[in-house]
Amino acid sequence: MATFRRKKEAVHTALCDNINTRSAIDTMQELVSDVHIYLKKQKVPNRGVLKSIAAFITHMFQVFGVIPKDESIGFPTETSSATSEEQLYPYLKAFAQFGEEVRKSAKKINHDLLNGNIPRNNHDLLNVCDKVRDKILPELGVRLEDEEGGKFIIKIESPETLIKEREVKRAEEEKKRQEKERKKAEAAAKEAEKAALQAIPPGDLFRKETDKYSQFDDKGLPTHDAEGKEISKGLKKKLLKKYESQAKVYQDYLQSKTKGNT
Repeated sequence: MATFRRKKEAVHTALCDNINTRSAIDTMQELVSDVHIYLKKQKVPNRGVLKSIAAFITHMFQVFGVIPKDESIGFPTETSSATSEEQLYPYLKAFAQFGEEVRKSAKKINHDLLNGNIPRNNHDLLNVCDKVRDKILPELGVRLEDEEGGKFIIKIESPETLIKEREVKRAEEEKKRQEKERKKAEAAAKEAEKAALQAIPPGDLFRKETDKYSQFDDKGLPTHDAEGKEISKGLKKKLLKKYESQAKVYQDYLQSKTKGNT
C-alpha cells in the first residue's frame, strides 16, 4: 500500500507538470511491475490492495481516453464488440467507397489500354485520393497530411475544426483564383488595347482628340489646340515623335497582317 501511494502521488505530480503523460504512464508501468513482484512473493496476496491498484489504473485509462467510462475494472468486454462496430463502420464505409472508385478508374484505364488508347493522365485516380483526404476523412475527424517520399501523417481531431479549416482553405483558393482571373482579364484588355492601337493609321492618331486639337496638317498632325491657338514648337516636336513611332507600329501591323493572309 505504501508503494501504491507513492506511485499514485507520482502520477498526480506528473499530470500537474503540464500534463506530463509520458511520465505518468511510465510510473503506472512501474506500478504494474511492482504488483507482479508482490504476487510472486506473497502466497496469499491482499485482494483489497490489488483491487485498489486495478481500479486506479482503470480510472487512469478512462482519463486518458483509452477505454470508455464504466463501473467495472479493466477493459470492457460485453459491449465492446457492438461499440467497436458502430465506431468503425463510418471508416470502413469510407474505405469501401474509396476502393470502389479506384477500381472504376483502374478499369477505365485498362479498357483504354486494351483498345490501343494510351491514357494521357491519371487525373481520375488522383481526384479520388484528394476526395478522401480533403472531403471524406475530415468529416470523420481524421486529418491526413501528405509528406515527401510517400510518407504521411494521421491525426484524430474534431470534425468541426477540420471542416472549418477546409472551408477557410477553399475561400483562400477561390480568392487566389479570382485574383488570377482578374490579372488575366487585365492582361487581355491591355493586349486588345495594344492591338487596336497598332491598327490605327498614323494620320488618324490625333484626329479623334477633338477635345485637345481643332486643326491638323496634311499628315494628320495637330497644328492648333481646341481653342484655336497654334500649338508650341515643343509640343509639335513631341507629337511628331509620337506620330513617327505610330507609323512604324502601323507598318509592322500591315506586314504581319499580310503574312497572316498569305
